[in-house]
Amino acid sequence: MSLSDREKLELMRQGIIRGFIIPQLEERGYLVSYWKRPISLEDMYLRDDGWKPLFSRFTSWETYKKDYPLYLFFNTFYGDVYEKAYKNCFVEYILNILNYDLASSLVGIFTRLNVSNGYYWKHRIPINLSVPESCVRIIDATYDELIISLAKDGLLDEIERMESGDHPSTRDKESQKKK
Repeated sequence: MSLSDREKLELMRQGIIRGFIIPQLEERGYLVSYWKRPISLEDMYLRDDGWKPLFSRFTSWETYKKDYPLYLFFNTFYGDVYEKAYKNCFVEYILNILNYDLASSLVGIFTRLNVSNGYYWKHRIPINLSVPESCVRIIDATYDELIISLAKDGLLDEIERMESGDHPSTRDKESQKKK
């Protein structure tokens, strides 16, 4: 089985992430989640013969979480193919709420991840895998900063009300179902 350069780089990135970064994050309270990152429209590029995926057969869609609703995803397939490119990777922090109307103060911190049936909100940062210890600190600090931003804007409270059924939009949907 021959591997393309893109697949080799993705496997090298995943080796560093799975070998060091994920175990360190697990010690900090991150857990594998059942929710998988959806394949989005930005995960493909247009060629003369149609849309082709950027991801490879080795791409893992596995996500990690520490606090709801923010999920962590290692985007190992997105990146250039050049010497030492294995050192660069993207980390995505994804709000697992489809088509959520995000407050304008958070737009810009989060951008859209467009999927076939709508969109999710994500925050993406690049990390340099050549120093995995600092990657862990950066990933965890960014996660905490994003949770604080969501809490300041009241999003965490609003999500809690939505899940408990005490949110106006939830009550309206329930009353429409009864009719």
